Amino acid sequence: MTEGTEAKPGWFTGVLTNSVNSIRGYPRAFKVLFTSALIENTAFGLILPFLAIYMVDEVGVGEVLAGVVLMGYTLSGIPAMIFGGALADRIGRRAVLLMSLGLMCITVMLYFFAFNFWSLFAIALADSFVGTMYMPAANAMIADVIQPEGRPKAFSILRIGWNVGIVFGPVIGFIIVASTSIKVLFLFGAVILFSAFVLNLLFIPETKPKDTGEEITFRRVLGVSSNRPFLLLCALSGVFWFFFSQWMSVLPLYSTDPLQLGLSEELFGLVFAVSAIMVVVLQVPMTARLERLRRSGVLLTGQLIAALGFGLIFLAWDFYSLVGCIMVITMGEIFYMSIISTIIADYAPTAQRGIYMGFSGLVQTLGNGLGFLFGMWLLSALAIPQKPLMWLVFMAIGVIACLGYFPYAKLAGSRYDRPSPKASSGPSADAWD
Repeated sequence: MTEGTEAKPGWFTGVLTNSVNSIRGYPRAFKVLFTSALIENTAFGLILPFLAIYMVDEVGVGEVLAGVVLMGYTLSGIPAMIFGGALADRIGRRAVLLMSLGLMCITVMLYFFAFNFWSLFAIALADSFVGTMYMPAANAMIADVIQPEGRPKAFSILRIGWNVGIVFGPVIGFIIVASTSIKVLFLFGAVILFSAFVLNLLFIPETKPKDTGEEITFRRVLGVSSNRPFLLLCALSGVFWFFFSQWMSVLPLYSTDPLQLGLSEELFGLVFAVSAIMVVVLQVPMTARLERLRRSGVLLTGQLIAALGFGLIFLAWDFYSLVGCIMVITMGEIFYMSIISTIIADYAPTAQRGIYMGFSGLVQTLGNGLGFLFGMWLLSALAIPQKPLMWLVFMAIGVIACLGYFPYAKLAGSRYDRPSPKASSGPSADAWD
C-alpha cells in the first residue's frame, strides 16, 4: 500500500456494514431478530447443504426413504405453523421465540445419534415442530413494530441476516466435514443455536398488542381462509415452495452423484454460499425498486425466473454451469421474497397477525413437504440417462402456476396489489385493518 492511501473494506464487509447501519433506527425487537437470524442461519448453513447427503451416505437410508424423512420434517411443521402463530397471539411473541430456539438446540443435536430411518424420522418430526413455531412469531413481531410502508425493506434486511449466516455456515461446514465427519455438524449447530437462544432471552422485548389475547379456536384459525385473495396467494406461494424445495433435497444428491455432475460435498456447499452472497448484496436495493411495481407482477416475475433457473440445470455439466443456474434461481428468489411477506402482513388484522402468518406458513410448508417427497421419488424413479429431465418437470410446474397471479390480481384489488407507498422514516407500527 502506498503512503497516503487508505485501505478500503472488502465488498462483502461493506454490504454487511451498510445493512447493520440501516437498522439503527429500527426498534430493539427488530435489531435482535436481525442478529438472531444471522446466528441461527449460520447453524442451518452448516447443516442444510449436507442433510440429504448425511441421510443417504452416512446413515444409509435410500433416496426414497430420505424423501419420506424430508416430507415428514415438512409436514410436522404444518400444525406447528398454526400452533406457533396462535400461541404468539395468545401468550406473546417472545415466549414462542424462546420456546422454539431452546428446543431446537436439543433436536438438532439428536441428529448426531441417528442410526436408521426410524430414528431419523422421529428426530425430524420433533425438530420441525419446534423449529417451525419460530417464523410466525417472528413475522408477527415485525408486523407489530414496523409500519406497513416500511415492511418491504424490513423483511429484506432480515433476509440479509439469514443469508449472511448461510454464507458463513457452509464455509465452516466445509472445514468440519474435511477435518472430522459430517455427523459433527449437528453438534456445532446445536451450540450455535444455543447462543441465539441466549441472545433472545437477554435482549428481545415482548411486542404483542394488548388486544390480541382472546381465546384461539380451531374455527377461528380456519376462518382466515374465507379471505379469498389471501387464500389464493397462500396457494400460489405453496406451489412456489413445491418446486423450490428441490434446492434442499434433490439438488444436493444430483450434484454429488458421480454419474451426474459429480461434485464433492465440500464444493457443493459453495453453491449455497454463492446464492446467499447474492441475496446479501442485491436484496435491499432490488426491493427498493420492486416495491414501486404492482405486487402480483413482481411475484409472477420472480416465480417465472426461478422456474427457468431450475430448468437450466438440465443443461448443467459442471460446477461453474451449476453456479450459473443457481444465480438465475436466486434472482427469482430475490424478486419473490422482496414482497411476499409484506403482502401477508398487510392482510393480517392486528389481533390475528400470528394466525395469518401461521396459516400462510402452513400452506407453504405443505408445498415444501410434498415437493420433497415428489422430487426424491422422481430422482429414484428415473433411470440414469433420464434423471436430468426432472429439472424440466420442475420448471413446467413453476411456469404453469404463474397463470394463477392473473386471477389473484383481480381478487386482491388496488389496496393489496398496488405498489408499496414510499417508506417513511419512522419504523413504528400503525394499525392496518
